[in-house]
Order: sequence, then structure tokens, then C-alpha cells
Amino acid sequence: MVQFNGPNGKVTVAYLRQGGLNPPAEPPSESFAGKTVAITGCASGIGYEAAMRIAELKPKKLILGARTAEKAERVKCDILAKVPSLDEAAIQLVPVEYTSFSSVSQFAATIRQTTQTLDCLLLSAGVALPTRETAEDGWPTTFKVNVLAPTLLAIELLPLLRATPGSVLEFVNSISYCNVTSQDVAPLLDDPAMSTLAYFNGPERWTTQRAYYEAKLMLMFVLDGLVEAIGDDQGTVRGNPAAGPIVLACCPGQCKTSLYREFPAGVRWFMAIFNAVIARTAEQGSRTLVTGLLQGREANGRMWVNDHYDDWSPGITEAEWKSLQQRVWSEVKELLRGYKPDLDS
Repeated sequence: MVQFNGPNGKVTVAYLRQGGLNPPAEPPSESFAGKTVAITGCASGIGYEAAMRIAELKPKKLILGARTAEKAERVKCDILAKVPSLDEAAIQLVPVEYTSFSSVSQFAATIRQTTQTLDCLLLSAGVALPTRETAEDGWPTTFKVNVLAPTLLAIELLPLLRATPGSVLEFVNSISYCNVTSQDVAPLLDDPAMSTLAYFNGPERWTTQRAYYEAKLMLMFVLDGLVEAIGDDQGTVRGNPAAGPIVLACCPGQCKTSLYREFPAGVRWFMAIFNAVIARTAEQGSRTLVTGLLQGREANGRMWVNDHYDDWSPGITEAEWKSLQQRVWSEVKELLRGYKPDLDS
């Protein structure tokens, strides 16, 4: 679902700097009036700014997903202070903890039980960690939060999205998936029987950057898998033109956020200096999340970044992409069905 004939290889500092100098345009004036919008990761950073922006466009219902009810309540209070004309009853608070499959499933169940339509699902929670931590089931937290949890949530809510004409499913991802190279995945290509998930998450290979970049690559593989499972193609929604969901990724670019809050003081200091020179504000980055939801059917299966569709090519070849995408998508589905056997994808 990506293109392979543009610039490729690792995303450079110069590329990020250009993004900082040229922030995304303000979202167009289209309103979310009459629509139900659900957002995860809304308690801070880019997700918070996206929630505030969407609230200004008066959705019929805004579902806020945060790690705790208290954090979601704070976001609600901020929204009502900024948009006093918004009906308080239009905001629903649902806690969701991405490190817990049961919490993710409960979040989806609550939405299914409390709304008949879901026009937009914006999955914006993410994490970067300085050390290899593991969740309750033994999977690295970086992988579970950035890949498994949003995939489970997307699949759980897919029937509701498919029942809502013109719906949109948007993953917040990163163009840094292009930093994974053919050399990085060579052992997997040499051994088709090797587990891709075990390889990408092996403790002997783990570094902060590698875990983050490879999680972003795997999420792109999931995006491809979902589009194909629905029966669509890149840029095309088959059957009824108004059918849903449109499935896309968006990249907000390098932003000044609390992403590195778990890192040692020296790293936080370096990133603060780096971001001061390079990065956008979280509000500027959030514009991409909002405009991505408004792109229409041509966005299907693509990444929205810097006010256009991604024209950067991966650091792996098209043949390598196709091989690994099929293997990763198959293993992710098998893993999630191990947790929930009746999971439909």
C-alpha cells in the first residue's frame, strides 16, 4: 500500500527540519456535526490537541479514551472550558489501558453498547521507552502499545465502522518506519519459517530506536492487512462509494511532546534542545490527525503526512515488503485470536 519509487532510506534530520519550518495547514472548515468520533490517547500531546480541535467542530458525540477516567475527565473539562457551547452530554469518557488486552476489549464493548454508529475512530496512543519493558503477557510494551492494542481495537470495532457509511479508521503512525532497512530484516528473509514477531521483539536485538521504528513498520503491515481484509485497494473503497471504513495512517511529524518522559534526564535535555530547533508544536502536529479524517476515499490504505500522501519509500524492497507484510499480519491475527478466539478480521 506504499510506493517504492520515491526517496528512500532513513528519514533525515533535514526532512524533519523542513517539517518544523512548514507546519501543516489549519484543518478545513468541514464540521464533524452529526458525527460520532472516538479518540484514544487524548490525555496529552498530539491526541489531546486533536480532541480539542475536533470538539470545536461540534461532533454529535465525542468519545474520549484515556488511561484513567480521571485523565479523561480533565480533558473533558478543558474541552468544555474552550467550547462552552458544546453539550456536556455529547462527551463520553471511557478509560482504556493499551498494555491490557482486557481493557482494550472493554473499551470496544462499551462503545458498541452505547452508540449505534461510529463515524471516526482515531487511534493516537503510543509510547517510546528507554528500556525493554514487558506487559502482563510478556510482550514488550513498545510493541503491545504501538501495534497489538490498536490492532485489537480496530478489529473489535470494525463491524460498527462497516455499519456506518463513510466511516474512517485512522492510525497515528510515523514515517520513521522507513528507517528499517533490508539489512535489518535479512535474517527473516533468509528463514521463512522464523517468527517475525519473535524476531522483531527479541531481547538480544532490542534498542530504543529499533523497537520504535520496527513497531511503526509492523503497524503499516497491519494497515495493509486491514484494507485487504475489507476487500478494498489503496485509494479505493469497493462497492458502495459511501461504504466504510476508509483505513489510513497519519504521521504528525516531529513534535514537541512528552514522548520521552520516561527517559533519563540527559536524554530529555537533548531532545528538548533538538525539538526546539527541529520540531513542530503538538497543536501543529494534531492538524494532520484531523485533516486525515477528512480526506475521503482516496486516503484508503495510505499515509497522510505534511498535507499530502506519503511520497517516501521504505528502506526495504517491494518484494521484501510483500513477504514480510503477509507474515506479520498473519502472526498478529493469530496472536490476538489466542487472546480472543472469536475475533473477526
